[in-house]
Amino acid sequence: MRVLRTVTKPRKLRAFVALFLSVSAMALGSFAAAFEPITIPLEVKEPLKILNYPSGFSLYPGENATFEITVENLASITYFIEFDFVLNDTEYQERYVTFSSYNYSIAPGVQKLPAWLFIEPEAPPSNLTITVHEKTDTPLPSSSLIADSIMPLVTLLAGGARWAARNGSSALYINWKDNWAAHHLTDGADWQWFSEEARNTWYSRITSALTHSGFEVTYSGDIPDNISDYDLVVIFAYYAAEPYLEELVRDYVSNGGGVVLLAGVPCYFAGYSKTLSTGTDLTPLHEWLGCRQYANSGGSARSAYDNPFGTSLSADEILPFETTTGRILNEASHSHAAVTSLNEDSEPIAFWSTGLVFAFTHEYGYGRVYYQAIV
Repeated sequence: MRVLRTVTKPRKLRAFVALFLSVSAMALGSFAAAFEPITIPLEVKEPLKILNYPSGFSLYPGENATFEITVENLASITYFIEFDFVLNDTEYQERYVTFSSYNYSIAPGVQKLPAWLFIEPEAPPSNLTITVHEKTDTPLPSSSLIADSIMPLVTLLAGGARWAARNGSSALYINWKDNWAAHHLTDGADWQWFSEEARNTWYSRITSALTHSGFEVTYSGDIPDNISDYDLVVIFAYYAAEPYLEELVRDYVSNGGGVVLLAGVPCYFAGYSKTLSTGTDLTPLHEWLGCRQYANSGGSARSAYDNPFGTSLSADEILPFETTTGRILNEASHSHAAVTSLNEDSEPIAFWSTGLVFAFTHEYGYGRVYYQAIV
């Protein structure tokens, strides 16, 4: 089966505003005749432009294809968009074809947006075309509104990311959404997965933290063989972290890279697992990671001192978090991530009320590591 693909670009938004200017003058008590009105056109241009996309697909029933759409944001603000993939045969699509459904964050500049499609095993041969519609095109709220809505936890994450990357601006985000898309139909069919709601919430929140910190974000479901081109690597997808990749990440940090590790990720570098529970001994990683033990904790989390990473957070300030249903909590059940047994040269940034470490920093070689328990 050969599936061809066409792209319908968003219609340009053009607003022409006529500005009528009248100028009059008064001189020595006499009225001078006004100038003739003039009309000045004002154009508001379409901010998003599709630069590249696949020329076509040729797949067998039961196959999954991942691909990228390259988009340029010509504006100075970030947009959230979705793509709606539509086959010219809607009945065939309903029965046999599934497309990814992502909410993308498009920061100013050029970004590659990952997507995928799956052909059901019982699909009959067919020649089709795909049309891509832009479902939404929503500017991100202002920084002040974002700070209120995504809470201190994401503010802390943004500060830790900027610290780890030093003055860098390119970030690779290894996320749950793309990890699920890459594996759930094949080798990951029997793995344990977080809910789609959780994956989407984390994707949106972490993207907001990174883009509002000035990062140009690239997304992936797995850790590529070469990460040296990025100033920062953010890892949240547990199953992307495996023991054989530990040396790759360690060398990247040693050579000057910045890494952000979230929740249980360090455990998966220490021991292979494709379930949501694994070992807790981090001693094999401690030299570059900065701690020796993973633990579970709960209660409230608080900043260890004033203005960590230059943020507005104050010492002992509670760090509330948002559940995937949108509920805001000041305390968590005792099943959330934490670490303990920090290296002497590691610095705690926030603690759980149990005394376990919620966030910390560590420097290794020429690079930096930031760990945070939850987002």
